[in-house]
Amino acid sequence: MKNIQSHVFKGTIYAILAGVFWAFSGIFGQLFFQAFADNAMWITSFRLLVAGVILLVVSYLSKPNTFFDILKDRKNIPELISYAIFGVLMLQLSFYASIQVSSAATATVLQFTSPVFLLLYLVIFKHQKLNLKVVVLVIVAMLGIFLLTTHGNLATMTITPLGLGLGLLSAIAVGTCAIIPKRLLQTYDVLNVTGWGMTIAGVVMNIVHPVWVIDFKLTPKSFLLALGVAVIGTAIAFMFNMSAIKYISPVVASVCSAMEPILASVFSIFLFGMSFDLLTGLSMLAVLISVIMLSLEEGKI
Repeated sequence: MKNIQSHVFKGTIYAILAGVFWAFSGIFGQLFFQAFADNAMWITSFRLLVAGVILLVVSYLSKPNTFFDILKDRKNIPELISYAIFGVLMLQLSFYASIQVSSAATATVLQFTSPVFLLLYLVIFKHQKLNLKVVVLVIVAMLGIFLLTTHGNLATMTITPLGLGLGLLSAIAVGTCAIIPKRLLQTYDVLNVTGWGMTIAGVVMNIVHPVWVIDFKLTPKSFLLALGVAVIGTAIAFMFNMSAIKYISPVVASVCSAMEPILASVFSIFLFGMSFDLLTGLSMLAVLISVIMLSLEEGKI
């Protein structure tokens, strides 16, 4: 029991850290878009390729003897490519595309419906019984995210059929990022699995929009912001997220990653002058309590 609780605690911390670093990604990305560009295609190509290469380099330096093991077994290739295309790449593209055709608030709220899809997956394909307490906690967390992101003002949500579809696609992609590589993560090093998946996604994305096609003014500031998105908000964030799902269920991991909108709001208060009021505080509290309760609930299993 203690070992299970230790794994749950470790996985929860990893998932929260993933949300923390994703929040940095959002802030760096917002600063980048405000000052230099309004097209997310280049930054997506850059962040995936750079993050993937960095993770692979670190993986090779830490465990050179097992670096290519994942590629030697042919049955791993379909899973690795599926993780790269239908997980990492689909998540990045659908989320940013949802922002462009709707709004950041809409895209964020829709993406954080991912626990619902994960619960449906567990019920339909894994034949797991729904735990009412878990369902309630997931709903409370999603409500907190909705209020935190929109401040209860539905006018901030620009929902079009295309925006709705892309937002829900990003939510599904959050789930596929957690489900598809599960077996690989139990067998191979996290850095290695994540690095290969992200590099493959980066190569595919560069076919769509090569990093050398720069449609903004390249300055030291713009490059450092882009590098921050790639290293801090992508490489490190995905590494922690993949580490988390080795130890905890995808549902708990996805709810714990709700630290992203919480910290993004905190940063926005100081960096962009966003107001902090009772509703914001209660929304944050609802998400934090849900995360803690879900972690405790999983520790009982």
